[in-house]
Amino acid sequence: MVKLSLFAITKTIECLPPRIVDHLYMYVYKESTNTTKETWLFEVIKEILIQNFGFDTPHLEDHVEIRDKNYRKRQQSKKYWLKKFKEELDSVPNNPVLIEISSWKLALEQMKASNGGLDIVAESERLIGVKDLNDLPALRLQQISEWATTSSTYLTDYRYLSSKKTNQIKKAIDTDLHFIVADIIDKHDLTNAVDVQPHGLIEDVVFAEKSTNLKIRMELDEITNKQTYFDDYEISDNEFLRTIIKVEDGDFLLADKSLTKSLDGTDRDIIFYVLSQKDESFYTDRTITVDISKLVSKAYNSSGVKNYVEIEKRLRKIRSFGFQAVIKKKSEKARSGSADWSIFDSVVINSNPNGRRYAEIVIGTYFHQQYINQQTVKIYRDSLNSIEGNISKILVHALQKERLERYVQGNQFIDIFPLSYFLRKVRMDKRKTEQNMKKIQDALEEFKSLNFLIADYKRLHSSFEISFIPLTHTEMHDFFDQAEPPIQLTFPIQTELIGE
Repeated sequence: MVKLSLFAITKTIECLPPRIVDHLYMYVYKESTNTTKETWLFEVIKEILIQNFGFDTPHLEDHVEIRDKNYRKRQQSKKYWLKKFKEELDSVPNNPVLIEISSWKLALEQMKASNGGLDIVAESERLIGVKDLNDLPALRLQQISEWATTSSTYLTDYRYLSSKKTNQIKKAIDTDLHFIVADIIDKHDLTNAVDVQPHGLIEDVVFAEKSTNLKIRMELDEITNKQTYFDDYEISDNEFLRTIIKVEDGDFLLADKSLTKSLDGTDRDIIFYVLSQKDESFYTDRTITVDISKLVSKAYNSSGVKNYVEIEKRLRKIRSFGFQAVIKKKSEKARSGSADWSIFDSVVINSNPNGRRYAEIVIGTYFHQQYINQQTVKIYRDSLNSIEGNISKILVHALQKERLERYVQGNQFIDIFPLSYFLRKVRMDKRKTEQNMKKIQDALEEFKSLNFLIADYKRLHSSFEISFIPLTHTEMHDFFDQAEPPIQLTFPIQTELIGE
């Protein structure tokens, strides 16, 4: 089940074309409902998202199929309405164009009466588009033919919509509205409106701004005679995070250079996308199945063969990385051997009978448990998609966690964050203090310019004073009133013509 977020409802309403809203108020809304137009519209969209798209139900409908079905229905109905319009021009004495001509004749006569010097022919051309009203039927036929054959026009854009029967108008509004809502869901990814990521990917310094070489070392267990390959990333003078490369053969490690590179922004996008695709099976067997083509599109915005190869290579790289908890140099000795946690425990890539590549990925127990225990950070995916900076993309969840915790604990939305805080979130060269401060400042400036997360910030030597934006009512509802459930898909397919 996909819970219907308040954000999904408000975003849908926000994106509705004004003319569709006007049609809803004119032809569907009834003042006798004793509710404001705004409240009524909210309930209408909420009902559509639940009843027709399957939010808050066990079966989420395929919004792309709904969009395509209503597109076909719209285009067929437009052609039918064009045909009826032609028939009316030829055979109906009181057709909409003749009614319009009568109205214009009266209006032009009144203009002439009030202004004797008015050039009525020029005024007719300016207002109506024709010098002679007898030419209006041909003009309207041309315009309606263009409307009927243009793929982007709505059924309710029909010039003489008000001349249609009430049930036809309502069906037309319904067709357009369902197409528009489905398109909004697709463009803004409203089936995954709330991004949910585990604390482990936020608290531990896993990702680098860009791919950097790991300083691979080898350690031999004297008892088992087993080799362990690892990199120690220095967080501070007293702490480091150990990355263990899970390979049996050192020669293989040298042959696959990707295993000697840190996890970068592309790896992060892959991991976060995979986690966003979890369904009901994830909670029982930790498995997520991902369409490789969609993963390629997400990471590279391109479907070239080389990108497919690169994605599969990166998936295996992520699987090969394990981590040990942050180790204090003075009080602990690094543990040789196995990792404390990994992101992917296994990755199996196959093809279905149609040749489509997919990956079955088993998520590490550490993260699986965090999802079950709701040790997660929630943020709107629509906001995430607006971020461009590499450092910003890594810091966004960490700063959102700080913001949410201040809301829960009732603390002030302002605090001071030293450079050491950021060095625990993003892999950077800790020797380059000024360069690191500039990168962090650029990220904070991006958040501020987007009016997202941060209201303001101020640099204080090697720290930043950050003022967070208080949570909105929508965020309070979506982030704290709902749990995240699994998803199922069904596919409704049928076509209906809006006729007489």
